[in-house]
Amino acid sequence: MTESPLLTYIVPVYNTEPYVLRCLLSILDQGLEDGEYEVIVVDDGSTDGSRELIEAFAKEHPQVRLMAQKNAGVSAARNRAIAGARGRYLQFVDSDDHLQPGQMASLLRQAIDEGLDVLVFNYECEDEQGNKLPASRNDNFEASPVTDGVTYLKGHSMTPYIWRFLINREYLNGGGWRFNESLIVCEDGELITHLLLNARRMVQSDAALYHYVQRGNSAMNNRNVEHLHRRIMSQVESASLIDETIKRHEASTGQQAPASVAGLRNVYLYFALTKALTCGFVKPTVERMRQSGLYPFPCVGPEANYYGRKWKLIHVLMMRPGLWNLLSWVYRTIKG
Repeated sequence: MTESPLLTYIVPVYNTEPYVLRCLLSILDQGLEDGEYEVIVVDDGSTDGSRELIEAFAKEHPQVRLMAQKNAGVSAARNRAIAGARGRYLQFVDSDDHLQPGQMASLLRQAIDEGLDVLVFNYECEDEQGNKLPASRNDNFEASPVTDGVTYLKGHSMTPYIWRFLINREYLNGGGWRFNESLIVCEDGELITHLLLNARRMVQSDAALYHYVQRGNSAMNNRNVEHLHRRIMSQVESASLIDETIKRHEASTGQQAPASVAGLRNVYLYFALTKALTCGFVKPTVERMRQSGLYPFPCVGPEANYYGRKWKLIHVLMMRPGLWNLLSWVYRTIKG
């Protein structure tokens, strides 16, 4: 490819040998001409056969470029790919997920024609066998007209998945935003907060482009106790970073940030305390939240798609750390 492509797909890979070829084939099946896009795959130190599969695939498809690094995490892999990307727009795709055939061509044309900073689209959830699952969040929306990000956030929840976005690379680089490489989960949140609070032109498409595959052994579902502790601290740290971004936005604009942004911050705190209960890590989690000025935190509400009597009751319990710690002991005793 001699001219710069219109789109760069960024695919971080770590030990997803059974899924990565399906992912890459779905990317190639988007109705784009070969010279219109590139695919940067970053192998993050896989120990299975992922890298060999990708190397063979890249030999047959010149749009695909493989980068390899020692295991440094998904954020480092994505950042490396951003640095090497040439496309006008970027889309991040997790290597165990895949795309709906033939959808991207029209979305990319819309983004280019309307000069968008960001385009957000819908998604489907499925299990490893391809069976459709209900989404955990009710955040698939109807198409919206061009608007700025703050206005958009006043009517929509703060979606926490970077793979839902088509992002103008010049806009991303102009903001100097990157993934925080110290986070092992919830690394999307802070970056998405920057993208949406600062977007001048964005739209919501009603196209369900992305297939999100829920796997029992993925990084988000790892049950190792040490990993759970790191994950909890990562969730709290991400919430703290979002809180700092909110404060900077309000200081620079003189206006309150949309409630949905604080809603995402609170969701991260909520799930950190939920995980802390299951593994007996309540006290250090609450202490870390207090150090960041985030505890107690407001009840999650409709601005974050988590609301109702159940959420209110759980919030009441969480705001009583002694009781929440007792419930943790009871839970772990029953589980054995």
